[in-house]
Amino acid sequence: MKKKLLLLVTGLSSLALLAACSNQSNHLSSTNSSSSVEQSQSSSSESSSTSNSSSSSQEKKVDTSAYDDIISKYQTAVADNQTDDSINPLVVTYANSQTSPASTVYTYRDLDGNGVDELILAFKPGKLFKEHMITDIYTISKDSGQVIRLTEGPQLGMLGERMTLAYLMDNTFSYYGSAGAMAGGGSGYRFSSDGQSLVKEDSDSGAEKADLSNWDWKDLSSASTNSSSSTSSQTQTSSTALKPDELKNGNYKSAVGTWKSSNGQTITITSDGQLNLWGSTYPIDKVSSNQYVSGIYSLTYVDSNPTGNTPIQLCPKGVSDASDAGDNSKDRILATNGMPSQEDYYYRLD
Repeated sequence: MKKKLLLLVTGLSSLALLAACSNQSNHLSSTNSSSSVEQSQSSSSESSSTSNSSSSSQEKKVDTSAYDDIISKYQTAVADNQTDDSINPLVVTYANSQTSPASTVYTYRDLDGNGVDELILAFKPGKLFKEHMITDIYTISKDSGQVIRLTEGPQLGMLGERMTLAYLMDNTFSYYGSAGAMAGGGSGYRFSSDGQSLVKEDSDSGAEKADLSNWDWKDLSSASTNSSSSTSSQTQTSSTALKPDELKNGNYKSAVGTWKSSNGQTITITSDGQLNLWGSTYPIDKVSSNQYVSGIYSLTYVDSNPTGNTPIQLCPKGVSDASDAGDNSKDRILATNGMPSQEDYYYRLD
């Protein structure tokens, strides 16, 4: 009897043990399965994140070299003193003015934050304008790559004289006349949702006016082809010869560098539009053909006291400057108010 009872207890214990093992196995299987699902979801999430990041980093960047044609068009218009409806005629008018000259600068900047740099042209601060005055704005379509002029039409096509388009800190514009107050006193403009036009508002946003003086401005007259991707040192001495074909188009890039006279005085012309004359620095206005001597080019500059300005004459080698007191076999700069002497000629430093 005792033996049967012992066998019964042993059997029941074995069954209980088997049941416990089975439950533990099922629990481990469930845990492993759950862990596997979580790992799969995590891996899928990481893969999606990596894919999105890769797609974002491979987004096509708009090529701003398309703006080169616009810059060239302005250069030609200024040199020929002729304009058309596709550009701001005031740029040409002031560039060729004898009484109130003003030169133009340009820069690239993403004004609406959509990833496309706009081309902005403006009058350079000087005697006539106390700060950068926007004259024209262009953008590029992300879809077609086409250049689009944003400032055209009867209202925005004549910026810079009686009408001002001021860029504000919130990426909008204030538009007002010569007698209007800025930021609150005029109408406003904002970019359209696609960034390809300016939409007029009844009033501006009232935001603070942006400071344009620290933007990377380049002088229009010293611009070269593919200017959007070119970089140059502002005071770098150039070893190139004076290029009449460029000078007659108002481009003084070939004159950039430091020039020295026989008595040790220097003249420096910088690629950002500055003339250092005998220790004083002046904004360069323009380069034009000398009206008296063929083949010689006059460089004019903005002086707060223009009375008695020293004429700056760019003389390519082989061309007579009428006095012939200098070395005609070399490029030279003639700077004098009187009868030229040898000390009035400056030769490029190599």
